[in-house]
Amino acid sequence: MGNILFDALKLSLLETFCVTGALILTGILLGILEHRANFYIQSIFGMKGIMLTSWIGTPIHESGHLLMCYLFKHKVSEFKLFTLKPRDGVLGYVNHSWNSKSLYQNIGNFFIGMGPIFSGTAALILGMYLFLPDSFSTFSNYLSFEPGKPDSQTLADIFMLTIQLFKSIFTAENLASPGFLIYFALAIAISSHIALSKEDLKGAGRGLITIFFFILLVNAFALLLNTDFSGFFMRILVLNIYMLAFSMISVVFSLIRLVLSAFVYMLVHKII
Repeated sequence: MGNILFDALKLSLLETFCVTGALILTGILLGILEHRANFYIQSIFGMKGIMLTSWIGTPIHESGHLLMCYLFKHKVSEFKLFTLKPRDGVLGYVNHSWNSKSLYQNIGNFFIGMGPIFSGTAALILGMYLFLPDSFSTFSNYLSFEPGKPDSQTLADIFMLTIQLFKSIFTAENLASPGFLIYFALAIAISSHIALSKEDLKGAGRGLITIFFFILLVNAFALLLNTDFSGFFMRILVLNIYMLAFSMISVVFSLIRLVLSAFVYMLVHKII
């Protein structure tokens, strides 16, 4: 019995990462990039520098939370997609409650917390479709991407697709196009506010715990009954790999914002 529980625990940790890993890694990376870029921007322009991009980035961020609340049947008591008069630095919020006895709604806390990654990435893809159709055609290569088992080659393939996408966006034709200027401004504004707040991470953490214990329970029963659910979780892992590939567009523009803000910071402080 002890061996079964230990095996179920090990398997559940792995499978929980399969289910949630791509979103968690993306959220951590976006948080690091945004935090550093905000440091440079606030050092130069103060809060006005953040407000400059928040008028579009914050509503898209909060829309991700809101849509996930509805998807997972949480009760939304109050929300504000954006305010020009933030209190304690809060530019928008979604207040929601849920039935603590509902497995579905408790799991939903994870995806509600991660909602801005979905909405931000979707907005960047939609903008590309509208303003940079040639680049969107290159992005469609992601749709034909067929990941095998997760290994270094899979990550290398995602990296190469991201390089191709980056090159397709910053072509000579695009740089001379009004559509590119519009899209670039929107993309920077959106990527400036995708990262998750402490409250977002706290809510996601509640859902992550529920996901882990649910998977642990399933695995314990599966091992007792000698049933294999690994194929199901591997299919979810493939979906996570797709999510990681799609979210690279968010990472690319967050990185561009960081580089630009760092460059301006160094110019202002005469570091270069």
